[in-house]
Amino acid sequence: MLELGRLRALWAVARQGTVAGAAGLLGCTPAAVSQHLAKLERETTMVLLERDGQGLR
Repeated sequence: MLELGRLRALWAVARQGTVAGAAGLLGCTPAAVSQHLAKLERETTMVLLERDGQGLR
């Protein structure tokens, strides 16, 4: 079962465009957002966001 916190992290990154921006919106650290995203990708066995040198897409 997917945890709501992980889905919130995905929503926040999609909204803000960066992990740091998402962390600010959620009131947590960028590392916590990254961990949520990594766990969500493992659970769904899907790449949810493309990472490049400029940020996320």
